[in-house]
Amino acid sequence: VALYTLDEDTLAALEPDLIVTQALCDVCAVAEAEVAAAACRLAGQPRVLNLEPMTLRAVLNSIRTVGQATDLAAEADAVVERLEARIEAVKRRVAGRSRPRVALLEWLDPPFSCGHWNPELVEIAGGREVVGQAGEQSRTLAWREVVEAAPEVIVIACCGFEPERALEDIGVFAQVAGWASVPAVRTGRVYVVDGSGLFARAGPRLVESAELLAHLLHPDVQPLPEGVFAPVRLAAETLAAA
Repeated sequence: VALYTLDEDTLAALEPDLIVTQALCDVCAVAEAEVAAAACRLAGQPRVLNLEPMTLRAVLNSIRTVGQATDLAAEADAVVERLEARIEAVKRRVAGRSRPRVALLEWLDPPFSCGHWNPELVEIAGGREVVGQAGEQSRTLAWREVVEAAPEVIVIACCGFEPERALEDIGVFAQVAGWASVPAVRTGRVYVVDGSGLFARAGPRLVESAELLAHLLHPDVQPLPEGVFAPVRLAAETLAAA
């Protein structure tokens, strides 16, 4: 069930020449078909630009696509170059360091692996994603898969949720057989982050996501990016209770 609907009256009042939409997810954003149908009813028939990036490179290319569509190609190129420079800076900081096994989860009940660009972000940040596949959709997991993958770090980035809301669902851990044996649980390296603002949206902030992950995995070389919700590290007693 979609969480959002399109306000066609407001859209008509804006008199857009260009509407940028997406078809990656019809739950956490307005569906492409709904946008296209609304555009057909608008005066002037605005152009509808659909973006469906599945990888970080495709996200960066999408910025250039929007730049070209808005006659701001040079500005878009400059934005992408700055983002690429930040990505390379993260890679340099974590180069040669041990790469912990990471499970980045996009939902808890039921558990979902990460997908699309998020496994790439883990790799850039100096980790090894153990349940998600880069460039593929996230998928429903059995908790057994998470336990057997033996992640050394678990990052909870629930799609559409800020940390405070995601924390309401951690009681599900109490139902997970073998939870206490997971290395991340034994060492207290289970974190809740801003899934809504950082990991779920195909945009420039994904670079902040890579920086945040690098901070979680290698805090001695990567600072917490400015303006980002600080990750919540689950207390040992919380994990033990689960």
